[in-house]
Amino acid sequence: MSDDEEYLISYCNIKSGLIKYQKDFANKNIIEKFYQNPYMGFPICLPVGIKYFDYKNSIFFKIDNKKFSKKIFNTDNLDYVGNSKFFRYGNIFASNVLLKKKYIEKYKFYIKNFILKKKKIGQFKKKNKKICSMQIRNAPHFGHEAIFKFLIKRFDILVLNPIFGIKKKNDFNNKIISLSLKFMEKKYPKIIFLPLWSSFHYAGPREALHHMNLREKLNFDFFYIGRDHAGAQNIYKVDAASKLSKIYKDKFIIKSITSRGGYYCKKCKDYVIKGTCRHNDLLNISGTEFRLSLKNNKKYVHADKKLQNLIING
Repeated sequence: MSDDEEYLISYCNIKSGLIKYQKDFANKNIIEKFYQNPYMGFPICLPVGIKYFDYKNSIFFKIDNKKFSKKIFNTDNLDYVGNSKFFRYGNIFASNVLLKKKYIEKYKFYIKNFILKKKKIGQFKKKNKKICSMQIRNAPHFGHEAIFKFLIKRFDILVLNPIFGIKKKNDFNNKIISLSLKFMEKKYPKIIFLPLWSSFHYAGPREALHHMNLREKLNFDFFYIGRDHAGAQNIYKVDAASKLSKIYKDKFIIKSITSRGGYYCKKCKDYVIKGTCRHNDLLNISGTEFRLSLKNNKKYVHADKKLQNLIING
């Protein structure tokens, strides 16, 4: 995928109805509404010069980097990865664009992707299945698997519903995510792997609400929010995303499900959800260490060895 194809995908998601509070790329007034209402999630914006679009009738405007960073990413750090990604084409944006005719087939592909995903969720619901969606952007380690087991006990189906899109450097790519989650689909009978084409923003708690909106539009009734949901560089407090989801729960039809995260308990000698055993000697499992191990073709002790063999050899 080319770097700017993200905006074609965003356009398709807007036009298909996946984006709850937008019918077009955001303009200046819409962005102000997002600033004031965190439950709206993340504003989908279009920089100038993206090859997929005709800008001849567009309205152009400038986004203030500092204000956007503070309101949306909740940080003054303009070097934060979310800011770097959002402003990588500059700070001039446009609304009211037209899709160029030569990209209609790609447009149809992404629209069809959304329709098929929504239809599949609807089929499960017709069978009275209790379903939970979970966003995951990493190859899962045993800490993740502890969360899978926690959710499987509560739901008939756990849909691992990762976003496929442009990611920051060192994140797992879509191929590895696919290999990993198809492996989990075989390992756990109640798990289904169902990826979604969309965009990564690294907006932490704000993006957790954005993800809830996406899953609500996909027809899910429940969505799992992680400990550091969509965060990066350790700028967000643990549980900030789940707390924000509870503040704005009345703005959603979909319900958020949370936990305190998966850890290794040295006393139980098992992987547990924090708070489910009486012990305090818990080891936080590092996704960064897992990625580095795989990068160096080494086995990580806190992840399935068969999965790691698949990734390393695949």
